[in-house]
Amino acid sequence: MKLDTEAIKAMNFFEKYTRVHARDCVIETGSIIFIVDEGKAGKAIGKKGLTIAELEKKFNKRIRIFEWSDNLEKFVGNLAPQAKSVKLEQIKDKNILTISVDASRRGLLIGKGGANINRIKALLKRYHTIDEIKLQQ
Repeated sequence: MKLDTEAIKAMNFFEKYTRVHARDCVIETGSIIFIVDEGKAGKAIGKKGLTIAELEKKFNKRIRIFEWSDNLEKFVGNLAPQAKSVKLEQIKDKNILTISVDASRRGLLIGKGGANINRIKALLKRYHTIDEIKLQQ
């Protein structure tokens, strides 16, 4: 995992402003994603979301905060709260992650134009060797 100077600057500002350590930062076109230690998302968001709202104004981008976990299932649950269960299988030298989700919540998980599921895939591939992600009901 490599961070460019823009991501490092964003992480430093985030940490000074929220007093929460950022493990990672991904800068997208309209948003910035911060990965924080377990149990620290609430502190980073602030009371009634005030801290995150102020950060969004300062960065002029939407801020997304996810909690890190060494446990793959828990990390996927943090990235995709709609997931009912997560299963990792190795089939023909490929690591395939299967996420179970209710049919009514599937659209939320996928997002407009697949934005949410693509974001989840990108974040998971930064930390785990996952070749494919499948959704099932």
